[in-house]
Amino acid sequence: MTLWFQSPELFYSLGRWAGFTGFICLSLLIFSGDTAKFFDRYFGLNRIIIFQRKFSLFIAVFVFLHPLFFVLSDSSFIRYLIIPDFTAFPFAAGAISFYIFIVVMIASKIYKKISYVVWQYIHILIYTLFFFSLYHVVNWGSSSNIIFYKIIYGILLLAVSVGIIYRTQYKIRKRHAGKFYVKEIKIETKDVFTLALNPDKKFTFKAGQFCFLRLNKNKLHSRHPFTISSSPYEQDLRFTIKNTGRFTKTAFELEKGEEVIIDGPFGIFTLKDSDKDVVFIAGGVGVAPFLSMIRDNLFDKKDKDILLLYGAKTKEEIISKEELDSIKEQHFRKIYVLSNEAVSQEGYENGYIDKALAEKYVENINNSLFYVCGPTAMEKHVKKTLLDLGVKKRDIIIEDFFW
Repeated sequence: MTLWFQSPELFYSLGRWAGFTGFICLSLLIFSGDTAKFFDRYFGLNRIIIFQRKFSLFIAVFVFLHPLFFVLSDSSFIRYLIIPDFTAFPFAAGAISFYIFIVVMIASKIYKKISYVVWQYIHILIYTLFFFSLYHVVNWGSSSNIIFYKIIYGILLLAVSVGIIYRTQYKIRKRHAGKFYVKEIKIETKDVFTLALNPDKKFTFKAGQFCFLRLNKNKLHSRHPFTISSSPYEQDLRFTIKNTGRFTKTAFELEKGEEVIIDGPFGIFTLKDSDKDVVFIAGGVGVAPFLSMIRDNLFDKKDKDILLLYGAKTKEEIISKEELDSIKEQHFRKIYVLSNEAVSQEGYENGYIDKALAEKYVENINNSLFYVCGPTAMEKHVKKTLLDLGVKKRDIIIEDFFW
């Protein structure tokens, strides 16, 4: 009697379904990557990127199971996988696709060490991966003559083609979006500075959004996302940045007049159109999007009731403290919460942003929107605290860190 794990037919069928599933998922991943900047307005680019990273690992499982099951069904398959047989090109296309997928996965893990130009070529390699895979499944797949599969492959080809067209058009538009030059660098705290850029064209964004910055110097290959801290009504475009690595150190050392390449704006961490009160909960440099929103609220005289609960280690680490202290409007309140310094003064609390503090300062917890931005541990703690207080999940908006 043949046991199930000794059945070549079973492993062959599993190999087919793993390949079919992997190809569908791979196509959707490519489509989502090419159209991410379009769907940013609905889901937020940061969430899309987080999804793609997790989804790519899911796809990798099927990509590796596809040849593995075939080898288990017939060990002779391994010979053609290691040395592709180009006399049977549809089969060889599948083997080549497998190796391209491995290269792309490795490149995605070390993207910060790869030059921007090389990364662009890798994106072209992704399209090669798709079309080789499509050729493989259409000309070698045992179910490729069934109309259902033909329709699926046609839809996926159309989707990827639409994505390629959109990505190409976006890059063309970006070339004419304007240039940005360093105006000044202002030191905020011992390890935080604000980079002010002067755009040669009007730059439109919403308070709370972020951009990718790229520097063509010091062999800095990757781009980095930073939240805009200026309001949409200001002429300068400002980013408040914590100096924590080689990229930020180079940004801090930029000279007046140097060009910074900007891609954006992105993100949906913006004020909702609601009659509810607004509570900003910030930690450290996570105050950056709130500075943009507060400045926007003041400039446009929106008079939305805002409470800022700002967590920092010490007084000296409060970013833009002088500006925040100068705001005297009744609709704006602020509380500094210091974790490493005891201050007995109005407007200050000691410790961390917790349940007791929220109950003390939030006037109407059930009629407020809570915006949270800061270190990941702080965000998780604050979210749990708010949920325990009975705040509905939909009223808690958190800026996801993804870099």
